[in-house]
Amino acid sequence: MPESTQKPSGLMTFFFLILGLVTAFMAIFFAVLMTEPGQSLNLPRDWLIIYYQHRWALIIINIVLLLLMWVLNRRYGFMKRYLMVLASLGVFICIIAANFMLPTLFPSSQTTANYVSVEEADKFLKPDDVVYAVEINGDVRGYPRSHLEIPHIAGDTIGGKDVTMTFCALSNLPVVIDQSIDGEKADLGILIQTHNNLLMKDNNTGELIQQITGEAEFSDKKVTTYPNDMMSWETFKILYPEGKVFKYEFNRPMDVALQALFQGPMEKQFDDARGPIFPTLDMEDTRLPFKEQVWGLDLNGEHLAIAKSFAQENPLYEFEFAGTPLLLFYDKEHDVVTVFDRRMNGEPVEVESVDVFGNTVQGKLKKVPLHNGVFWMVWSHWFPDTEVFS
Repeated sequence: MPESTQKPSGLMTFFFLILGLVTAFMAIFFAVLMTEPGQSLNLPRDWLIIYYQHRWALIIINIVLLLLMWVLNRRYGFMKRYLMVLASLGVFICIIAANFMLPTLFPSSQTTANYVSVEEADKFLKPDDVVYAVEINGDVRGYPRSHLEIPHIAGDTIGGKDVTMTFCALSNLPVVIDQSIDGEKADLGILIQTHNNLLMKDNNTGELIQQITGEAEFSDKKVTTYPNDMMSWETFKILYPEGKVFKYEFNRPMDVALQALFQGPMEKQFDDARGPIFPTLDMEDTRLPFKEQVWGLDLNGEHLAIAKSFAQENPLYEFEFAGTPLLLFYDKEHDVVTVFDRRMNGEPVEVESVDVFGNTVQGKLKKVPLHNGVFWMVWSHWFPDTEVFS
């Protein structure tokens, strides 16, 4: 029963009603904005960024409004106590959903990643599983796509470099980045996805990093990237038998539920006959089929998408892009697409043959970072000025 017998005026009753509506609307709206339903509704990305910037102030305002409701309800008895408790629980659940749910469901493995031998990984990977191979200074790691889908982020020291593999399942995009951003060590976690691509947060600085562009939201910082090669598990075993392989343990009860929950949507995302899961892409560039996987090059502010069919038809293709002499190579034996910098000692060289590691008769070529296998609909949305090899 209400704790007070004081009768409220009509104006006070109206004020309490408006106060309750505003409190509930704030909580629910921000929970929707900062989770997948907001992307399903195609809410503007700028709104998400503004909320993130001012989230603590907005949380405090939401809680203060709720406390004011409690004060007024204690005095005038608008609602039964159990209803106020339920309403309060709803507000706090929304606050948790907006700010803590996604990082909890998809915990970063930047500092906790587990790696096993090829022999051990062969027990849980199938021959045709997709693996992203990262080689730095002769040190190799393999990242199975299926083991990246929950953590999205897996770190390690490879060849003396502290790096992090980041993965966006919606874009089908792996990007390897240096853990130091402008000299500061980043502690990366996921915030949400925007326009079908992962938006990461640096827990140390509060900075936001868009995965596909590598650009920071609140500064002119940009991440340093490293090459990776997309291949099958069978190929990885052949090329890198001494490599180490990332293994996500799937040891939380929610992991099984998450896999089941996202199986259907991810099948839709890969289905050529259907649009993207989240209707946030402009889908205006029809030079390639929307779901085609391309190898994207982001170099000196210029962008190029390479269709796999072009690489297969031109397995040793010399070209210049963004002022850099490059070599596109398709390894038919191992079904691997990669791009090399064609310079040695600062001068471009003519290459008659090369292997997947970059070895030539003149010496070893350096690989160029690519966005391997990214969906054309995502690449063309973020880089509408892109050139195309198709």
